[in-house]
Amino acid sequence: MRAYTPGLYGTLISSVETHSITNPKLVDQSTFTLWHDRLGHPGKTMMYRIIENSNGHPLKDLKFLVKGDFICSACSLGKLITKPSMTKVNLESPMFLERIQGDICGPITPSCGPFKYFMVLIDASTRWSHVSLLSTRNVAFARLLAQIIKLRAHFPDYPIKRIRLDNAGEFTSKSFNDYCQSIGIVVEHPVAHVHTQNGLAESLIKRLQLIARPLLMRSKLPSSAWGHAILHAESLIRFRPTAYHKFSPLQLVSGREPNISHLKVFGCAVYVPIPPPQRTKMGPQRRLGIYVGFESPSIIKYLEPMTGDQFTARYLDCQFNETIFPVLGGEDKEIKRKDIAWNATSMSFLDPRTNDSELEVQRIIHLQNVANRLPGAFIDTKKVTKSHILAENVPARLEIPEVTLTQTKASESQIRRKRGRPLGSKDANPRKRKEHIVSINHDANVSTSNVSEDKIPEVILSEDPKRNEQDLDEL
Repeated sequence: MRAYTPGLYGTLISSVETHSITNPKLVDQSTFTLWHDRLGHPGKTMMYRIIENSNGHPLKDLKFLVKGDFICSACSLGKLITKPSMTKVNLESPMFLERIQGDICGPITPSCGPFKYFMVLIDASTRWSHVSLLSTRNVAFARLLAQIIKLRAHFPDYPIKRIRLDNAGEFTSKSFNDYCQSIGIVVEHPVAHVHTQNGLAESLIKRLQLIARPLLMRSKLPSSAWGHAILHAESLIRFRPTAYHKFSPLQLVSGREPNISHLKVFGCAVYVPIPPPQRTKMGPQRRLGIYVGFESPSIIKYLEPMTGDQFTARYLDCQFNETIFPVLGGEDKEIKRKDIAWNATSMSFLDPRTNDSELEVQRIIHLQNVANRLPGAFIDTKKVTKSHILAENVPARLEIPEVTLTQTKASESQIRRKRGRPLGSKDANPRKRKEHIVSINHDANVSTSNVSEDKIPEVILSEDPKRNEQDLDEL
């Protein structure tokens, strides 16, 4: 500090810059609630994790205006979790598909059409999962075998090493065990009544139930539509990060951030295009449907409200109204929502163990062997216009050795003349030509020496032995 004049002092003052990051865009509670319904009613913490690790939504990097007492009535009615003690083993399989665990839930009442069970498969490493609806326990092994063949075809670099299944009777098949043994898969069975050894599969079943119940309660679908809710819940679980991973199973398997822009609220109204043969020039071009999930980001699944039949439609051709929930059977029909019994053991006697499971497994194994031996065995030959040779069946390139001109002539087929004689050969039995012999009266007075050769009539002269030795230039 310097003194310039009495009573005045000077000092150096530098400006202080402050930077504050503010987000002018605020998302209200209705947008948050809408995506909460679309994602299958996840918890608040899970909701934030899904938003951070996905794209295709307006909630990323935004500030939420969500009240602290935000309560979803469907979640409150459909979820009840008993908090366990935190004694879990954090060591899991480090490789994808190294261990797969499976289990079956059911019989379930009321049935969803012909389906009374659903089977789950989950990878112990990435928590990738797969769900199949079953009409009977006898087809469980066939669905499991078909999924194993699919995984081996889609992920050849990640071999399946172990499969852990329940001790139930539907998971006992000699053909399946022989097949797994032939390809190096170890089939494991946990100790009876020890559920912790197959805990991943059982926890997945519980998560599916926790998601499916709010989906049905939020919509106006009956309890018999639990099959559609379970399949949609399984698709939504793939977008959710797990407790052991920061990323979702779909991102861990595919290696890219999932896009959830195609998700819609389960059970909402969707207007799908009417097929061209059923359209009229002055009639409607779309009809009402009930959205129940998707097969891919470009294909949705919907139910016909009057009959309940399931169809598919192109996502870009559809229009959605996520605030309207049509009633299955018509607007005048009363909604009958019964309690779902996920394990009605009293109905097990209606599904006895038969030999159909063993026969179905043998049929799938036989078809796979036929497909491996004959790649074109399942192709319609009438539609094939050009034969296709696999790369492994293409004949190898052969090097042709260089030969001389004489060797080439010797190897060539000789040109044969009439009666099979080669060119240049002599006839062993030549044809004899008829000779015109003329008798000459020797006159005593005329000497034969005086007769010149050109005066002799047509007489065959003897061959001159020195004729072949004459030089043409001398003639």
